[in-house]
Amino acid sequence: MKKVARREFLRIAAAAALVCAAASLTGCGQNVEKLVVGDWYLEGSDRLRFTIYDDGTVNIPGTYGTGKWSIVNDNQLKISDFYGESTVLKIEDIDKDSMTCRQIYDGREDEETITYWHKAEDAVKH
Repeated sequence: MKKVARREFLRIAAAAALVCAAASLTGCGQNVEKLVVGDWYLEGSDRLRFTIYDDGTVNIPGTYGTGKWSIVNDNQLKISDFYGESTVLKIEDIDKDSMTCRQIYDGREDEETITYWHKAEDAVKH
């Protein structure tokens, strides 16, 4: 009787853990979508790399026209220029100040991380 009760308890605990994990992941994509909006400067530089707008468009200085962006698989930022050429960045960490990511080439992640900052002065400091 005790073994059955223990198994049932473990089964319920495992189910509860799965529900909690799923609940914590729900809406992650929406949070990332809010955090990526704004100006982004590459670490060590005060030159603006791109500006992401909440309407799904992106401005890349030095390129023609307005591009598009989207969050793919909850953690990949896909940026496409006016002509449709895309760059995919796997977001490893993002907060209100910075975004650390790895570029994906032909489905393979780059070994080095890239850090972007919302403010030029923060990018230059780091």
